[in-house]
Amino acid sequence: MATLNDLKNISILYADDDAILRESTTNTLKTLFKQVYSAKDGDEALEFYANNKDIQIVMLDIKMGALSGIDVVKTIRLNNETIPIFLVSSYTEVEDLLDSIKLNLVEYLIKPIAFQKLIETFLICLQLLEKNNSLLQHLCEHVNYNPTAKEVISFEKKISLTKNEIQVLELLIAKRGQIINYKYFTSKLGYDVSDIALQNTVSRLRKKINCDALINIAKVGYMLR
Repeated sequence: MATLNDLKNISILYADDDAILRESTTNTLKTLFKQVYSAKDGDEALEFYANNKDIQIVMLDIKMGALSGIDVVKTIRLNNETIPIFLVSSYTEVEDLLDSIKLNLVEYLIKPIAFQKLIETFLICLQLLEKNNSLLQHLCEHVNYNPTAKEVISFEKKISLTKNEIQVLELLIAKRGQIINYKYFTSKLGYDVSDIALQNTVSRLRKKINCDALINIAKVGYMLR
C-alpha cells in the first residue's frame, strides 16, 4: 500500500496566481515531493505540464485570470484521463462545482486548506496512482521499479532486491540523468562502503535490471539514463 513516503518519488504541478500563498505552499510541497513545478497562472501550468513528463499529481487554483484551473484540467484531460488532479479555491460557486464533477477530479478544496486535509487528498492521489500502476519508475523497455514493493518488474516478472541494491537504485533514480560519483554514494548510503563493494552491488543490480539503463562512468561513478 502506498504511503506518504512515496511522494518523495513523485513530482507535482501546482498553480496559483497569489504570489505569497504560492511561495508558502510551494515550500510546504517541497518537503513532501521529489519535485515541485510551481506555476503563476494557467498558461504557465500547461507549459510545465507539456514539458515535464514526470508530473504525476496536479494541484490547481480554480481562479487564475484568463485561463482558470478548470480550463487547465479540461486541456490535460484531452490526453490524460487518469492523472490525479484536484482544485483549490477561496470560495465555492455552483457552476464551478458542476464543471468540476465532469472532470474526474480527486477533490475540490476550499482555502484556507487544513494541512491534514491536504495530506488526506495526497493519499487519495497515491491510491489512484498505485491502482493505475503509475507509481512504477520506468527503467527501460519492459522493465520498471516498484518503489512501494521495493522490487524490479521485468517483463511482468517480479525480481527481489537486497537492501544495498534498493538503496543504490533509488539514489540513481533520484538523480536520473546525472553522474553520481563514488563519494556521493558513500555519503548517502550511510555505511562504510568500499569502491569494490559498491561495484559488486551495481554489477548484481545491472544483471537484475537486465538492460543498458545503468551505465558505468570509468573512474568516476554511475548514471541511470
